[in-house]
Amino acid sequence: RSQDFSAADFDDQTVIICDQCEKEYHVGCLRNSGICDLKELPEDTWFCSEDCHKIYEKLRDMVCSGPEAIPDSILATLNEKQAAMGLIAGYKNDVQWCILSGKSRTPEHLLMLTRAAAIFRERFDPIIAISGRDLIPVMVYGRNISGQEFSGMYCVVLIANSFIVSAALLRIFGREVAEIPLVATTRDNQGKGYFRAIFSCIEGLLASLRVKHLVLPAASEAEPMWVNNLGFRKTSHDQMLKYTRDYQLTMFKGTSLLEKEV
Repeated sequence: RSQDFSAADFDDQTVIICDQCEKEYHVGCLRNSGICDLKELPEDTWFCSEDCHKIYEKLRDMVCSGPEAIPDSILATLNEKQAAMGLIAGYKNDVQWCILSGKSRTPEHLLMLTRAAAIFRERFDPIIAISGRDLIPVMVYGRNISGQEFSGMYCVVLIANSFIVSAALLRIFGREVAEIPLVATTRDNQGKGYFRAIFSCIEGLLASLRVKHLVLPAASEAEPMWVNNLGFRKTSHDQMLKYTRDYQLTMFKGTSLLEKEV
């Protein structure tokens, strides 16, 4: 985060950013450490490791493939939850999840992103940036504004009977850590197991990518749910300093950072 870089010329002090973990590197440091010997800035994507490249490709493939059925184990848990509530699962096995990116410009994806943004607006107060803009749509569509970059943010949605019932924002900083800045379920579907289902899908994805830690910002009233039900703990001061030094984590005023091993 220091100002020790070259902005005009390509030399050893030129800084390049990994397109997955978003860490910053001097070109000279990359050469001296034996990672790579860049002669010019790449025209396309650049990754600091094979792990970051694999994560990027996996996420891109999932975005392109569209909705897929949730794992049978998660569906069974969802059915048990709704049966215990006396609900009849009219969707049978028609519960899907999907990863979306604001970089995808297909009408179907844009429609789902719009619906996800509406769910977040329904469940959360506006999150206002210094510029005065609401950060929720900025994060959902993976945009960048006034020094805050969200181009690496993905939106995960859970679909039941063709309707989006839950949505979550996900960013993966390589194998070390991933974050879920926001997750919400529509008001009409609260308490039906959809929140746990979308969270389980995300955890399964992170485990398959061998991501080590999952973090999220939690308001004080929500902390017991995350800690008691989903196995999170409050991040220590030293670990917080490490995370915020190495990664551009999304933090909101009045929240604490919670973490768990994947």
